[in-house]
Amino acid sequence: MSFFKTGVWGRPPHTGTRSDILVVGGGLAGLSAVSALIDQDLDEEVHIFEPRSRSQYVRDRTWCMWDVGENPLTELATHRWHDWIVRDDSRVVHAHSGDHPYVRLPADLVYERLLSRAEAAPNVHLHFGAAADRIDPEVTGVQVTTPHGEFSGRVALDSRPRPGRPSRNSLLQSFVGWEVRTRDPVFDPAVVTLMDFRLCKAGAIEFFYVLPLTEHRALVESTVFAPNVIGRAYHEQRIKSYVQRTLNTSLVEIEYSEQGVIPMGFDHQPGPARSGVVEIGLRGGVAKPSTGYAFQRIQADSKRLAHQVVHRTARASARGSSPRSRLLDRIFLSFLRHQPHLAPNAFLDLFDRVPTDDLIKFLTETGSVAVDLRVVRALPPTPFLREVLRFAQPGLRWSADPSTAMRFDRDERSVLQAQ
Repeated sequence: MSFFKTGVWGRPPHTGTRSDILVVGGGLAGLSAVSALIDQDLDEEVHIFEPRSRSQYVRDRTWCMWDVGENPLTELATHRWHDWIVRDDSRVVHAHSGDHPYVRLPADLVYERLLSRAEAAPNVHLHFGAAADRIDPEVTGVQVTTPHGEFSGRVALDSRPRPGRPSRNSLLQSFVGWEVRTRDPVFDPAVVTLMDFRLCKAGAIEFFYVLPLTEHRALVESTVFAPNVIGRAYHEQRIKSYVQRTLNTSLVEIEYSEQGVIPMGFDHQPGPARSGVVEIGLRGGVAKPSTGYAFQRIQADSKRLAHQVVHRTARASARGSSPRSRLLDRIFLSFLRHQPHLAPNAFLDLFDRVPTDDLIKFLTETGSVAVDLRVVRALPPTPFLREVLRFAQPGLRWSADPSTAMRFDRDERSVLQAQ
């Protein structure tokens, strides 16, 4: 029974459509929230407003993560790997986990699962091609204005994109990935390359990420951490060089491509509290600051949030990382920003010195203080002590070697010219 329809909340008359839960944005966060509400057997009406059409839910990205047993969507994984490597010009570090495989989730499969659940629920209504123009508070709830009319409810879940606020150590993780087929069998289908720092130039943090599908097919991704966006042309040139010079083969076909920019260390904490509105997804501060990744955290947050909504305790509070994890992320980002020439070796040391399952727990924030301490001990002490001091005393200035410092004025054109 809908409490709005029986007038329990004593609302004044209105001319719009009456609804109980309004979900603004039908991306991963919005659809995951609705799926979690369905799991809670919510009997109130739910309306989802999404600018895209139904046919525009395609494979626009590939989500990959370690399966830590808390995400039912991992059953959609097309591939699972128990082995991975990180490497540079002089060292290869191999890691294995029997309990926590690395899984691949193409976005179209995830969208279809979540949309199908929503479409099958009799109390869920999807409005495609309907961007929310306004979200306004009412006396006992909230009203959303869309091209399809005005909708009132007791709570709105707002996942609309909002630019994050840069911090002094924020970076942008830009990437382009090609799903390629090569002339020669150069890929090991059993081993993922998480980071390959070969072809990385001084003063840059750039690496290749390889998801092997067969001996001839893989997703090869060029990734750069930088203060500025590094555009598609540079990444594509890097992928060609990697395939030809590093893998010593040639491209037969590019079967699929994707690109994106992930903010790292940006302030995505929820905005000022608005009566009846809960910000979710990236807008709600769910992303991990040091990576910008949010898939698993969105699933966990959706589950908690659905319980709050059903039991009428929803509140626009900051979610995501714990204070301890946020502090460690900020220090690590400061290290990447100010000492990028040490980054490749630091990443290799993490995978070499920390037990694999402990490192997975650290990266997914499912570990303990003891796990965090084991990770900290694996990092080079002097460089990180410098960043701790820099973080504690922002006014400190350290001399930097121009040949190794990250270029803050770097843009796509200057990088292409340097290449």
